[in-house]
Amino acid sequence: MTEHWLVSAVPGQAARFRLQPPGPIRIGRAKDSAVLLEGDRTVSRLHAELGWVPPAAGEPGRWRIVNHASTGATAVNHVRLSKGIGLTLAPGDLVRIGGWQLRLVALEEGASLAELDDAIEGSFEQVTAADPATFAQHQLLLLLKGGELIHRASGEAEVRDALVSAVAQATGFENVAFLRSLGDGNAEVLASAGGAQARFSRSMLRKAQGGPVVVTDLQQAVGSTMGASLQRMAVQQAICIPLEVGGTNLGFLYLDSVQKRDPDMLLEGANVAGALVRMAAQALGNLERSSMEHRFAVEQQRMFAGTVLALINAIDAKDPYTRGHSDRVATFARLLAEAASLPEDLVQRSYLCGIVHDLGKIGVPEAVLCKPGRLTDDEFALIKAHPEIGHRILRDIPQLHDVLPGVLEHHEKWDGSGYPNRLAGESISMLGRIVCIADCFDAMTSARVYRPGRPVPEVLAEIGRCGGTHFDPELAKAFVAIPLDRLMPHVASPDPEDARKDGPPA
Repeated sequence: MTEHWLVSAVPGQAARFRLQPPGPIRIGRAKDSAVLLEGDRTVSRLHAELGWVPPAAGEPGRWRIVNHASTGATAVNHVRLSKGIGLTLAPGDLVRIGGWQLRLVALEEGASLAELDDAIEGSFEQVTAADPATFAQHQLLLLLKGGELIHRASGEAEVRDALVSAVAQATGFENVAFLRSLGDGNAEVLASAGGAQARFSRSMLRKAQGGPVVVTDLQQAVGSTMGASLQRMAVQQAICIPLEVGGTNLGFLYLDSVQKRDPDMLLEGANVAGALVRMAAQALGNLERSSMEHRFAVEQQRMFAGTVLALINAIDAKDPYTRGHSDRVATFARLLAEAASLPEDLVQRSYLCGIVHDLGKIGVPEAVLCKPGRLTDDEFALIKAHPEIGHRILRDIPQLHDVLPGVLEHHEKWDGSGYPNRLAGESISMLGRIVCIADCFDAMTSARVYRPGRPVPEVLAEIGRCGGTHFDPELAKAFVAIPLDRLMPHVASPDPEDARKDGPPA
C-alpha cells in the first residue's frame, strides 16, 4: 500500500507527517492536531483537515484537504482555498498553510526513510505553478459562491455587504471595504468585511480614479506618495478597483494586507475581486433601474389616484346630499368581500369599484340629482343611465378595466328586475353583486333632507330578507354577519339636519 507523507518543502526544515487513512487528520496550532504547525500565529487552531478518499473505479486512493480557516492562507499549488472549500490532492502538490510549505509525497510500500529523504530532496526542484485546470476550477467556485451572495442581495447596502464579504472570503485579505469617493482622496466607508473599521490609502484611491490599481510589493511603491501612504499603515500589498455602471462611478472596492503574499496568489485575488466587482456593478445597476421604474410607477399611481379623487369630488359637488357616499360604499364593499373570504385582489377591486361606481352621475342633470321629492318616469330614466355613462367614461383607463363590470352592473338584481341589462343570478359579476349590497346599505342608512336614515339593525334585517330576490343570497348572509363594531364607524349620520348643512347647489 502506498504511504503518503506531508513534508516541509523549505530546505533545512525537518517537519514530516505520515498520513494514516482514513482520517480525518487535523492540521493547525491546537495541541491535538495530527499535523501540528507551531510557532506561526497565521495558522489557526483548526486550520485545515485531511480526509481519505478510498480507491474506486480503478482510481487510487487519495487525500482530500478542506480549508477551515477564514484568515491566513491555505493554498494548493498557489491556489488559495476559501473557507469550506476542499480539493483532492495529488502526489507532488505543494500545500501552503500560513507560513508553512508542505509537499505531499507518495512512497510505495516497503520504501525506506532514506528513500523518503530522497523524495523530499527532489521535491524542492519540482514546478509549483498552479495547474491550469485546478486554478480555473477553484476560481469558478469562488466566483459562483460570491456571485450567489451578490445575486441574493435585495438592496444596494446588501449588495455592498455581499461584495466585501465575498471578496474577503475569496482572497483572504484582512481589510476589505467598499468606499464612496468624496473627492480629493477622501471617502466614505459604506461596507467593510466583518463590520470592522476599514483603513484605506487616499493616494491609492485617487490613482484608482483612472482604473484598477494593484500594489504587489510595497518596496516597488516606496518613494511615491502612494507608497508612503501604504508604509504608514504597515501595508505590504493592496488592490483598489473602481465600480462603474454606464460610465458612472458608484464607488471603489479597496483591499489590503499587512502580510506579503505570493505574487501568483495576489494576482489570483485581484482577478477574482475584479470579476466580483463587475457582478456587483451589474446588480447595483439593475437595482437602480428597478428603483426608477418603481418611482415612475408610484408617480403614475399618484396621478391616477388624484384623477379618480377629482372625479369623485366633481360628483359630490353636483350632489352634496350624498357627499361621502362613494367612500362609504367602497368601505362596505371591502368589508363584505373580506367577510365572504374572497381573494385579496378581489377585496381590493371591490373597494376601488365602490369608489368609482357612481361616476356616471356626472352626466346626470343636477336638477334631477338634487330633487328632494319623487322623480318622474323621465327623471328616473336619466338616473338609470348613470351605470352606462360611468362605464363609458372609465373604459379607456387601463387601471380600471377590472372594475368596469361592477360599475355597469351595481344596480342589477338577483331576480333579473334590475338595470341596465336585467341580468340575473350569477350572470351578474361578483363586483356588481358586492357593490349592489354596499350601495343599498349606505342609501338606506344615510339621511336625506326629506327623511332620516333607517336604523342599522332594521336595514340589515331587510338585506337578509331580500337575499335571493334583490341580492345574492350568500353575499347577503355574509354582509348581515359582519360585526356591528366593524360597520358602525363608517355609517353616515341618520339625522336629516346633517344632510341639510351643505344644502343643494345654487
